Amino acid sequence: MNIIHHPGDKEKTAIIDSLWSHNALYHPVDITPLIISFTDDLGIVKGGLIAQTWWGTLEIQYLWVDEEFRGQGYGKHMMEKVEEEARKRNCHMAYVDTFDFQAKAFYEKLGFTEYGSLSGYAHKFCRHYLSKEYL
Repeated sequence: MNIIHHPGDKEKTAIIDSLWSHNALYHPVDITPLIISFTDDLGIVKGGLIAQTWWGTLEIQYLWVDEEFRGQGYGKHMMEKVEEEARKRNCHMAYVDTFDFQAKAFYEKLGFTEYGSLSGYAHKFCRHYLSKEYL
């Protein structure tokens, strides 16, 4: 047994692929990545969203908007786009997590509701888990 402090793709891929091979015994694996981004006039990425869909679910992993573009609707627009694509992929729900200093209220405005939380990150932050069902 080894502790790997700087794992490469080999280790990560072996573990993830093996887990999903096991899961496939119960239901077909259909993980599909989904990324949305936008750039400024110089082509520099100023915001983006990284997600994936699987088993009828949209999993939002990362959402970031550069400070100078915040409050202008970019985050909301990316969320609308990703949810539109998720529905095309027959997703019936979505989930995301966010820290208390990040975007909990943002997700709630978009119809997400908190289903759990975990305090104690860095001994001062709370992580919120939110979900949304599609009709």
